Amino acid sequence: MGRTARNYPKGRLKLRTPRVVQSNKRYPIYIEYNWNADSMRKTTEVSVFPKDWNEKGCGGIGEIRATTDLDYKYYNTVLHKRLAGIDAKIVQYYEANGHITGEVIRAFLDDNFELLRADSGKDFVEFAKGLIQTKFDKGKIAVSTRENGISAINKFSEFLLMTGKGTHGTDNELIYVGEINEELICDFRAWRLKAKRKPSAINKSMTPIFQACEQAAQLGYLSKEVNASIKDLYLKEEDDIDAEDKDLRYLKREELEMLVKKYDTITQPRRKEFLEMFLFSFHACGLRLVDVMTLRWKDIDFKKKEIKKIQVKTRNRNTIPLSEPVNRILDKWKDRNKVYVFDLLSEDFDLTDGEAIYKRRNSWNNTINTALKAIGEELGWNIKLTFHAARHTWAVLALAGGADVSAISRLLGHTSTGVTEKVYAEFLPETLSSVVDKLGFDFLPDIEKR
Repeated sequence: MGRTARNYPKGRLKLRTPRVVQSNKRYPIYIEYNWNADSMRKTTEVSVFPKDWNEKGCGGIGEIRATTDLDYKYYNTVLHKRLAGIDAKIVQYYEANGHITGEVIRAFLDDNFELLRADSGKDFVEFAKGLIQTKFDKGKIAVSTRENGISAINKFSEFLLMTGKGTHGTDNELIYVGEINEELICDFRAWRLKAKRKPSAINKSMTPIFQACEQAAQLGYLSKEVNASIKDLYLKEEDDIDAEDKDLRYLKREELEMLVKKYDTITQPRRKEFLEMFLFSFHACGLRLVDVMTLRWKDIDFKKKEIKKIQVKTRNRNTIPLSEPVNRILDKWKDRNKVYVFDLLSEDFDLTDGEAIYKRRNSWNNTINTALKAIGEELGWNIKLTFHAARHTWAVLALAGGADVSAISRLLGHTSTGVTEKVYAEFLPETLSSVVDKLGFDFLPDIEKR
C-alpha cells in the first residue's frame, strides 16, 4: 500500500547553501515548506558550517551536530520548537478551513497568525465599508446612503485614532472585527456626545456600525451575544422621558432623616434590606433599580473609589464616585453573592438576556415598592414611596445644593443635559436665580426713571 497523502505540509530545517559550498563559511538555516509545487522558506537567523549540519537528524527534520562551537542543544531546541509551532498553526488552519495555501504558510512563517482568528484578521473599518459598497453595487442603497454610511464609518475610524481605543496599529487605531464590543461602542457614543452632537444624529451615524456587527455575527466573526448587546445601544431621544421620570416624587431633607431613623425600628429583615438598597441608590447618585439589581462586584473599583457601570436603560457607561455612605452599605453586603452585589440575581444570571433582565426588574420593582409603600404609610406620609423616588430625591437635593446641571446630568447617566433640564425643569429657575444673585453684577450708572 502506498503512503497516505497529507492534506497539509510538514516543515523541515534546511541549510541554505550555494552550488559551490565553502567548508570554512557559515550558511544560514531556513525553515522550509514545500506544497503544491511551491517552496516557502524563512531564515532562522542561525548559521553553521556545513560540517556541523545534519540534514537527516531528528527524524529527517534536520539538526545542528554536537561538533559545532555553538550551544547546539539550546539552538536545536529553539529551532525545533519554532518549527513545531508553525506546523501546529498549519494543522489548526486546515481543520478550521478544510484547505491550506502557500499564502497562508508564508503568513505563518512571518509570524502573522491573524488568519487563525474567527474573523480571519479582518479590519472592522474596511469590513464595514466593504459591506456598504456591496449594498450599493447590488442597488440596495442610494448614493447618498452610501456616502453617509462611509462618512459615519470614517468618524468611527477617527475615534479609534484619536483615543487609541483600537487593538493594533502604530497608534492602536485599528481593530479586528471580532474585537468590537459593547464597551467600545459606548465609548464611541460618549465621544460623539462630547462633540455636542444630538442623540438623533449619533443614532444615524451608528446605524452602519450596527449593520456591520449584524453581518459579522452572521458570518461567525463576532459572537451573537456581543452583537445582541450592541443592538440596543441606540441613544434615547431627549424628549423620550419615561413615566417614572414624569412622576416626580421625591423626599425633602427632613423626610430623608425620618427614613433613616425609621430603619432602626424595622423588624422585618427583608424590608430593612430594601430600605438599604433605596438609600444606596440615593447615595450612588440616583442609580436606577435595574442598575442596582445588575450591579456586580467587578463594576466597583475600591482603589480608584468609583463605580463604573454600563447602564441597562441607556447603555451609557457611567462613573459614580464611591462616597463613605456607599462604602458602608457595600461592606455590609459582602459575601452574600459572589457576582451581584445585592443578591437580587443568581450568580449565573445571563446579563445578555435583555428580556429576562426586565422581567426580573419588574418583579423586584413590585416587591420592593410594596415594602417601601408600607414604610411610608407607617411614617404617615401621603405620597406613595417608590424606589425611583431615591433617584429624584438625589437630583432635586443636588440642584438645591447648587450643583452644576451638567455634572448632575453625567452622574445620573442622562444622554445630555437637555434630558436633565426637562425632567427637573421646575427646580431650575430657583437654582439659576441663585447663581445670578450670587454673582451680584451691577455695572450700571445711576439711571433715572422717565
